[in-house]
Amino acid sequence: MAKISADIAKTVDLTVRRGDSFYLKIVLTNDDGTAYDIMEVVDNINYQADLKVYNNDELVLGFSSAADQATPIISSSISVTGSTATLVVSTSSTNMGLYTGTYKYKLYVSSDTDSETNTVLVGKFKVVDI
Repeated sequence: MAKISADIAKTVDLTVRRGDSFYLKIVLTNDDGTAYDIMEVVDNINYQADLKVYNNDELVLGFSSAADQATPIISSSISVTGSTATLVVSTSSTNMGLYTGTYKYKLYVSSDTDSETNTVLVGKFKVVDI
């Protein structure tokens, strides 16, 4: 029996230190090593990139390229360079107060114009202390 998967997301586990600044640079590539084509989404003024951290199904921390997001999402904390398919997620230590433990996360890019959403990373978001 053949299996077909439309899931392009890669599983990558992240470990962060509670109370430290957070910086994550991601270069999205295809299987053949070429840059993932996010230009269509990035050139569209309605694009958005989000990394959301969940405890079970409850959103406990989020990073977004969009401005004016509601807590617990940190506005304008993701920058996107479409020509190189690079996403940089960063925030100061004051936003990294999650309790130690293991959470789950997903990183996705989306566009309101064509209702397209592509999850590109998923995995565990582990918070350690001392």
